[in-house]
Amino acid sequence: MKKIEAWWSMSKEGVVKRLSVNPQSGLSQEQVEQRIPATIQKEHEDVDILQILFRSLKEPMIVLLLSISGISFLFNQRIEAFVMLFVVVAYILVEFLNKYRTDKTMERLTKLTRPTSRVLRGGKVIEVKNLEIVVGDLLILSEGVKVSADGRLYASKGLTVDEASLTGESEPVEKYSDTILSENTPLTDRKNSVFSGTTVLDGEGIAIVCAVGKSTEFGKIVKEVQTAMKQATLLQRSMTRLAKTLAVFAILVSALIPVIGYFRGLNFEEMVVTWLSLTFLMVPGQPPIIITMALALASFELAREKVIVKRLQGAETLGSITSVVTDKTGTLTENKLSVDNVILNDGSVLTPESKEIPTEILEALPEYPTDPTDKAVMEIFDESRRMKTVNFEGFSKHPWRVITYESGTKYFHAISGKPELLIAASKLKQSERDAFKDIISEETEKGHRVVAYARTITGSKRLEGLSGLNFTALVILKDPVRKEVRNAVNTLSKAGIETYIVTGDHANTTVSVAESIGMKEEPVIGGNLEDLDDETLMDRLRTKRLFARITPLEKLRLVNLLQRMGEEVAVIGDGVNDAPALKSSNVGIAMGEIGTDLAKDASDLILTDDDFSNIPKAVAIGRKAADNFKKGLTYYLSAKVILLSLFIVPLVLGIPFPFSPIHIILIELLMDLASSTIFVSEEAEPNLLERPPEKILEYLGYPILRKIATNSIGLSAGIIMLYLFLFYSSSDLTLARTATLVAWLIGHIFLALNLKQEKKPLTKQGFLKNRFGAIWLISMITFSLIITNAGFLYNYLDTTRLQLIIWVEILIVTIPATFWIEFRKHFDPSNN
Repeated sequence: MKKIEAWWSMSKEGVVKRLSVNPQSGLSQEQVEQRIPATIQKEHEDVDILQILFRSLKEPMIVLLLSISGISFLFNQRIEAFVMLFVVVAYILVEFLNKYRTDKTMERLTKLTRPTSRVLRGGKVIEVKNLEIVVGDLLILSEGVKVSADGRLYASKGLTVDEASLTGESEPVEKYSDTILSENTPLTDRKNSVFSGTTVLDGEGIAIVCAVGKSTEFGKIVKEVQTAMKQATLLQRSMTRLAKTLAVFAILVSALIPVIGYFRGLNFEEMVVTWLSLTFLMVPGQPPIIITMALALASFELAREKVIVKRLQGAETLGSITSVVTDKTGTLTENKLSVDNVILNDGSVLTPESKEIPTEILEALPEYPTDPTDKAVMEIFDESRRMKTVNFEGFSKHPWRVITYESGTKYFHAISGKPELLIAASKLKQSERDAFKDIISEETEKGHRVVAYARTITGSKRLEGLSGLNFTALVILKDPVRKEVRNAVNTLSKAGIETYIVTGDHANTTVSVAESIGMKEEPVIGGNLEDLDDETLMDRLRTKRLFARITPLEKLRLVNLLQRMGEEVAVIGDGVNDAPALKSSNVGIAMGEIGTDLAKDASDLILTDDDFSNIPKAVAIGRKAADNFKKGLTYYLSAKVILLSLFIVPLVLGIPFPFSPIHIILIELLMDLASSTIFVSEEAEPNLLERPPEKILEYLGYPILRKIATNSIGLSAGIIMLYLFLFYSSSDLTLARTATLVAWLIGHIFLALNLKQEKKPLTKQGFLKNRFGAIWLISMITFSLIITNAGFLYNYLDTTRLQLIIWVEILIVTIPATFWIEFRKHFDPSNN
């Protein structure tokens, strides 16, 4: 069924009739199946093989290779030209495989983060993927939900929606189901409709879906999945800038070397082809690919640990975090919230099974609850029949919620919220208030959660402030602390990461939970933090880890101050009010089970089971990805430096370069493969969570320059000495070049194998532990044997046969030049 036009100008009954919907039970399964073919759409286009190939053909590197081939034809070097064309095909294939694998990975990651919505179908409220929502579905709207389709409101209870993402309107928009508008009403004034991509801030309601996917107002502007997964991270952008900077340097150097060679009497034609080949070799293309592959692989590892990557920025920064700011419920506790008992206004205590629990408590609950506390309290009631709701004001404005019903000519207000506030605003005697405060103190010291309920009747649909309330009851809820959290907090501490509990709960509850996980201190109490200047509050943050009765704005301020102190902050949250802190943090982590859509939308990662004990595992994966990227990048740039040095010495001496143009292209092709496979797939360093956090961007300064220098000096000196010895002793340029090429092919894999672990020696890890490293080592040895023994390839690859003594010389050069790194690991005191 296609969308209907101008539904905002129709009555809700008219829309129901037009779409053949039963407003009490929703669509039947048969109706849904009939409508799916006309409405379902792809959230993410499948990877287009032809598009990837076409993109590869347009890349500068491919154009450069084709230019080299064309110039070789002009210089009548047809064999070289054909070989270049073959290499072009091979290079395109390699780049295609890399990009195809990366694109497929990103596609799979996007599918992991596809959102869901609640709809009423067949008389039941069920959760379905947004892609499966059809025209005519009854969409359940509640606080924090991101609207997944355009629709006409059938019911609205104090519904307030943030439409800034669609209309640019910064103020929340109140919605009403009974309003009928003219057909030409502009989008911003359609008060009886909700739209895809907007977010419910308050209240609840039901919308009849009238348009889905690309037919929605949001879909007309941009495709549904915009992409968080495709947005470049800070490090990816840094790598792109680095690659461009190095490219400019590489082009200048690669042009300078053959120019000097020509003026020193070397062959002009060879210098032109060498210039283009050197440009191909020196221009760095791998850094952005390495980081993308490392983050993609890390994202899948995180998914196995029940942490879904919504934005790659989260996976990138995770390994660098220094502070974790977490709420209590669901993450530190088991998220098995249940009612322990109910204490009535006369002090009597009821069990959850009691039939005498006042229905006023039920009236204070949303019809479609999403909050764990509401769900737990709802379970103690056998039925959910209630009066007709006329207004709904949630917790987004204040620490209490009001649900309003018609009561004759007046209005009945059912209120729930913080016990202290409701008790203070009630008609209770002072002695009764004191008694309830003692109960609250006693229960919170046990780690229990306490919620108060009250009621009042007024002549106004809206309750203005709290006063003169009839106190109903206290509901005591228990939620055991997860056993694994204590070890998780301790593990984070050893890793240099501080855990802050920042919650709106009672101070006693906070202390009880904190003590059970090994954090023994008095909490900082919120409510008066605005009286503290930033410097004073930062001093508190240096010594305090517990913060109770904290408001959302106070939580946001604490996160911002931690960042000002130089901390990389991860925030774990679930509610609408957590969204500002989640978005402001370095890594926002939303709870998957109890988290609202708004919290998930503001976050970078989603903790699917809400279990805090998964955080250290996630940090370890983030650190591993960062390590592998750093090692892969260091190796790649070290190899570039080595190759550049191999051209400078012959240039100074006025002798031919150690590699012919075809050698240069083969070297780049094979080196790219090594750097993008061996390192990104390497296992984690030992004691990963027993060292302080490191920032990747800081590594890209002096540390990486120092490592490049130490990594490259041995192999570059060894290979150039081998070339000079063979060139002068044999007077056979082809022999010297072949030996140099083989030395590089084997030596650069030896170097990679030594660099893939900074601490663990190969003898302890195993030479074949990294399957890509083992494959490349065997492949390079095999390839070297082929190009030096298959005579029909000599003219094509500019190679020749090598005697056994030369093979021995190659090993004498390459093994000490690279395995000194391995030797150092064995005698490094920090590794023992």
